[in-house]
Amino acid sequence: MKFTKKLILSFIASSICSFSWVFAAWIDHFEVKFTPDTAKVWESLDLEIEAVDKNNEVVTDYNWTILIFSESDPEAELPSQLEENTYTFKAADQWKIKFENSVIFKSPGTQDIHIYDLNDDTVLWVAEADISEDTTVKSLDISIISPEDGLTIGENSINVSGLTQKNYKVKIIVNGKDEFSTASNNDWIYEKTIDKLQDWENKIKAQVLDANDKVIWESKEVKIKISLGALSIKSVKVNPESVDPESSYEIEMLANPDLVEASIIINDTIAKLTQTKAWVYTTKILSPKEPGIYKIDAKIKDELGHEKTELWAASLTVNELKLNAATEAIETNTWVVETNTGKVCDPNKEYPITWLKLVELKTKSILTWDKIDWVESYNVYKKLENGDLELIQNVSDAKFEVEITWEEIKYDYFSIKAVAQNNCWQVYEWNLSDATKVKTGPELIILLLLSLFIWWFVYKSIRNNA
Repeated sequence: MKFTKKLILSFIASSICSFSWVFAAWIDHFEVKFTPDTAKVWESLDLEIEAVDKNNEVVTDYNWTILIFSESDPEAELPSQLEENTYTFKAADQWKIKFENSVIFKSPGTQDIHIYDLNDDTVLWVAEADISEDTTVKSLDISIISPEDGLTIGENSINVSGLTQKNYKVKIIVNGKDEFSTASNNDWIYEKTIDKLQDWENKIKAQVLDANDKVIWESKEVKIKISLGALSIKSVKVNPESVDPESSYEIEMLANPDLVEASIIINDTIAKLTQTKAWVYTTKILSPKEPGIYKIDAKIKDELGHEKTELWAASLTVNELKLNAATEAIETNTWVVETNTGKVCDPNKEYPITWLKLVELKTKSILTWDKIDWVESYNVYKKLENGDLELIQNVSDAKFEVEITWEEIKYDYFSIKAVAQNNCWQVYEWNLSDATKVKTGPELIILLLLSLFIWWFVYKSIRNNA
């Protein structure tokens, strides 16, 4: 019986304590404050809201929705986190929410903020701030600290931050059209994340505004580049598409502007292109000396190291040079050709190669002839068995050397032509010289070995007789 009585008394005491706790924890009102509580028109203020009970203790499980508005200044800017002027407390708020640089009053005087509980309109609070007219500031400096001018990044969003006078409205303008609003805090710093930047170049500037939304000052423009790795080789053009051996032609590539590298690869040779204008890269190079169709591969690389290669982006045809057995017909002209040497020559006149001379050494054969003053170079031809001529080499001096090796194909006859260009860079060849037989193959080596063997045999015979 005593035990039962104690149990009942204990339950009653526990219930009373529990009821007292629930009563104490029930929300009574809000504690609201501005930081600072005085400001100028268009200066931003921090707003802090806390749910408390009648004993001014924090209500630790408050998760209801509040309504926020200003009666004194309906045009006041309120926290951006609000949805239709309401905010629902979350556990992460820890029953107290602070909106930094979130309230901006646009009219001077004593301005208020009203806080209501949407579930119980008897739970409320009103906070006030003294707002003065801003009559002193005529101009303010504003600068962009980040990003740096000329920066290249690999994503299309970036955090823009800078400095201006504290608690002022700031407008960030991107590419002259997109506008983003923010405000400077008590430390004079403003910042805003800008996204959806356009691929490649973007121009950013910041403006500080007065109470009437008038621009007081604006920063210097900052340019940044966005490279998302989307490199593109739009086209590769060859002009002309068909050329003679060792002739000049032009490559034009359309690709992303301001690349670190733009190049083509032809016949295992790499040629770098130079940007001549936005998206356009060009170069002039010489064609291979062997006839055929050559594939051209293209490669580009940007500042972030992204690379793109396009195989067989274009092709070049090198024509086969065909000549008659003895002479090549020269087109009749009635005008005089002015060479790049400054001397004058007549394309209709014969300029033969004279004093063709052959010197045969142990390791090479040397073919020489008289030099013609106005000639820039000479074409050396090999006569084939069918009577046609094959271009072997273009030389600048009146001399041609043939190395004698065991692997060298034997060339029996050689002929020479003088070559010059007029002031329009048109190439002219004059009469073919007489064919001269030149020993280039292993015959000379065999004779050399044979002579060495005879000398050795004679030497041994003399030694033995001695």
